[in-house]
Amino acid sequence: MNKKFKSCIILSSIFFIGCVAFEKKETITMEGERNRLTSEFYEKAVYLEQQKKPAQAKKNYQLALVADPSNKAARQGVTQMNKQLQTIADKYYRKSIALHKKGKYSEATRYLLIALRLWPEHFKARQELMATRNLNIQKYVLHTIKKGETLSKISKIYYGNFTQSGIIAQANHIKDAGFIRVGMQLKIPELKSYPFVSPKATNKLEQLTDKSYPPEKKTEPLKMYKNMGKDFFRYQEFENAVIEFKKVLNADPTDKESITYISKAYFNLGSNAYAKKKYLTAIENFQQALAFNKKCASCKRKIIQSRNLYKEYHYKAGMKFFDEQNLNSAILEWDLVHQMYTDYKKVAQLLHKAKTIQKNIETIKQSE
Repeated sequence: MNKKFKSCIILSSIFFIGCVAFEKKETITMEGERNRLTSEFYEKAVYLEQQKKPAQAKKNYQLALVADPSNKAARQGVTQMNKQLQTIADKYYRKSIALHKKGKYSEATRYLLIALRLWPEHFKARQELMATRNLNIQKYVLHTIKKGETLSKISKIYYGNFTQSGIIAQANHIKDAGFIRVGMQLKIPELKSYPFVSPKATNKLEQLTDKSYPPEKKTEPLKMYKNMGKDFFRYQEFENAVIEFKKVLNADPTDKESITYISKAYFNLGSNAYAKKKYLTAIENFQQALAFNKKCASCKRKIIQSRNLYKEYHYKAGMKFFDEQNLNSAILEWDLVHQMYTDYKKVAQLLHKAKTIQKNIETIKQSE
């Protein structure tokens, strides 16, 4: 039996599956798949870097390194993105300080949180945020705002300088110094680091003080973590919110408020991934949300929806690749479905079909 005749017999075994002329494709191997993933993540990282999106670029460089730990270009990319993120985070930190000086306290906090999202190790930003959450109050007095008074002027009365208006704003949950009004009553905290000026130094202190109160309880570290988590949540920095609430729950697993917040944070992360068609990530986050809140009906519904969309998305992607004669990619897509849902539609049959065709083509290549 000559070589030509052998080829005809093999080809005939392909025709009963479907007579399509396929390009020569290399067999899927672990090495080939690793190279494909490395290249895919690296190219995406370079594109995102060009689009001036360093945070996303860094993630993809890191994914390229996971696929190929020896990839020097990806490692260099991570280092470069870290430098960029540090620089950008520092700009947000300086902007926060400037806003704080202008009395824009809520905006200042938001910029601090952005700085920490970009670079969680930014020491000054974290120190500043924690400092605003842990005022060591010795006592506080009540002060009624008079005509012409500003937070800076009130700061001068009690602390002897104009620069501690932020302390007064924080103690009274004032987001913008421009919104205070005549007749508003403020709590003026006396801090260990910023004691009140001596009554002898100014006659106004005793005249303007309505009442004195004992010191407030010092904020504990767990409360600081919880407050930071709330801030991150409020500004939709859900990943960072999860990190802070985990710190609380590691020390106190029964903290109901943190449990509620972390469940909501995970749900929002799942919703964001769902919107981007990252269904496995969505499922994982919805499951985490459900783990913290067993009564979360929306979590259960979203998990089912994500699973259905995941199956259909990769099933159709496999069909598209198969029609384009791209057997490798078709097999990869269908395998994603088959690993989790073996009985979904005809995925097992299609996967077997594609692998058989690929095997026959490889046999022909080897016999030539």
